[in-house]
Amino acid sequence: MSRQKTVVITGGAIGLGRELTRLYCEQGHRVLLCGRTKSALEEVRSMHPEAIAFETDLADPDGRRRFVDFIHEQSGSVDLLIHNAALQFPHDFVGGCVPLEKLETEVLVNLLAPIELTTELLPLLKSTGGGRVVFISSALARVPKQSEPVYCATKAGLSNFARALRYQLESTGVSVSDVVPDLIVTRMAMGRGDKALLAFEAAQKIVDELGKGKKEIRLGRVPLLYTLHRLLPDLAYGILRAS
Repeated sequence: MSRQKTVVITGGAIGLGRELTRLYCEQGHRVLLCGRTKSALEEVRSMHPEAIAFETDLADPDGRRRFVDFIHEQSGSVDLLIHNAALQFPHDFVGGCVPLEKLETEVLVNLLAPIELTTELLPLLKSTGGGRVVFISSALARVPKQSEPVYCATKAGLSNFARALRYQLESTGVSVSDVVPDLIVTRMAMGRGDKALLAFEAAQKIVDELGKGKKEIRLGRVPLLYTLHRLLPDLAYGILRAS
C-alpha cells in the first residue's frame, strides 16, 4: 500500500458492506462506516477497532446531515466513497397493500441518500486529486422483477446517475464506478438460490477491480445476463420477472 486512504462505506456493518470494511481495514486504510443497527456496528468495532463507525438512518434527513458532519469532522479528505446501503421491500400494487412509508424509505435510502451524500462530500473527494465514488447497483436496474418494482426503479436511477455524474466529473480528477453484483448471500437475499455469491468473494472482487481503476464492474452471471438482454431482451425479462 502506497499510502493510507480514507474510505467511507454506507451500510458498512452488514453483508457486503461488512466485508468491504474488513478488506479495507486489513489493507491499512482508514474506514468510516455507517449503519442503522447498533449491535452490528459494535461487532464491527470489536473485530476492527481501527474502523470508525457511526449509527444513523439514511432515510432520515437529520441522519444524513449528521453523517456528513461526522465525516467532515473526522477527515479533511475522502479517497473512496462507497454507496452500499440499500433496502428492498416487496410491493403488491394490484392488491392495494403498498405502505407509502415503505415506498418513501426505499427511495430515500437507495437513491436520494447516495445523491445527497455525494453532493455534500464532493469537496472532500476533489481535495485528494483522485477520489472515487462507487455506487453498488443491481442487475435488476436493467432487467427488473415484478415483486420489487420500487427497488428496481431506484437501482436503475442510481446507475443512470452514476454514468451522468461520471461525465460531469471527468475534468475534476474524481472517478465514478458502477458496481453490479450477482445475487449475494446477505440478509436481503436469504433463501433465494444456491448460485448466489458469497459476500466475501464479491467484496474481494470489488476491491480488486476498484484497485485497477475500473469504472464498470460486473460480478458473477451479470455479464451473461446483460448479453442475453442485448440479444434476446424478452427472454431475459422472462427469466428475471418472477425470480
